[in-house]
Amino acid sequence: MSQQTVTIIDTFGFFFRSFYALPPLKNKQGFPTGLLTGFINFIASLHKDHSSDYLIFALDAKGPSFRAEIDPNYKANRSPAPEELIMQLPIAIEWIDKMGYKSLSLSGYEADDMIASVVRHARAQGHIVRVVSHDKDLYQLIEDDVVVLVDAISKKVMNERHCDEKYGVHPRQFIDYQALIGDTADNVPGVKGIGKVTAQKLLTQFGTLDEMYRRLDEVTPPRIRGLLETYRDDAFRSRELVSLR
Repeated sequence: MSQQTVTIIDTFGFFFRSFYALPPLKNKQGFPTGLLTGFINFIASLHKDHSSDYLIFALDAKGPSFRAEIDPNYKANRSPAPEELIMQLPIAIEWIDKMGYKSLSLSGYEADDMIASVVRHARAQGHIVRVVSHDKDLYQLIEDDVVVLVDAISKKVMNERHCDEKYGVHPRQFIDYQALIGDTADNVPGVKGIGKVTAQKLLTQFGTLDEMYRRLDEVTPPRIRGLLETYRDDAFRSRELVSLR
């Protein structure tokens, strides 16, 4: 039997991309329709595409996720979404159900955790997985050509090579990479003073965050060693925040 393909959609991520990709369309009553138009175009393109056997929409559950218990500041800096976008969301979500598609959410978890769960189960069944998302947090799930990310707008497919070209690390190292550099968009602290280039060099040398801390005395220059020492707790807390469950 040939391998089957599971496509899982980072739904809110897709809606945001769709909302900003199209002009601010409205219907006769003045109700915003840009996101909904983008969504229907996307569904039509999926039907034309025929590259998937299964389709699942991953949703964020209402309320905080378990990450807020690890760090109350997590995502606390997010500004609210534009009103025109918020107005269209419930309709789009209702459409998913009405069109007979499956969606997945679980209280206390984020859509990314739903995606990671589907990836794990689909891989266990020997399926290929396409994750439709632009979210860099999902780079940790890439597994060469059996789990790939697909950009909903440009249709570009991202595999291990793209991860290496863009970030200089392997998808398996991506969680540790994020633990070092942090993520201002989600209020993930990282190690203050360590940027992309240094993080990439450290991971090339040591492979993992744990190994780096085990051999801290080998880290050069001393300034970087000092930062790793000072912000050790932030590094490991950040790793917990960015790890998908």
